[in-house]
Amino acid sequence: MQPNHLKEGIEVTLTVWGRPEAVNVQKVLWCAEELGLDYTRIDVGGHFGGLDTPDFLAMNPWGRIPVIRHNDFTLWESNACLRYLCRTFKQGPFANLS
Repeated sequence: MQPNHLKEGIEVTLTVWGRPEAVNVQKVLWCAEELGLDYTRIDVGGHFGGLDTPDFLAMNPWGRIPVIRHNDFTLWESNACLRYLCRTFKQGPFANLS
């Protein structure tokens, strides 16, 4: 996995698992874009499959998308992902969140 960067140059590794047509995945991708984060998207779910693999189930035992990994931290459930990203990368429209 290659490191990605914030547009301001801070190194961060963010990976998003999910298919782009899934609304809950779109929420996470939109948030990452608003925060100016570079990320890697891995297509899983729907016609891509992969939700029942041991590697995916190790990240999310429910076998659902989206899943994010930021450095060594893995999280699932779209709203939890949004809160995490906004609180971790306080910038742009989310700069004043507490």
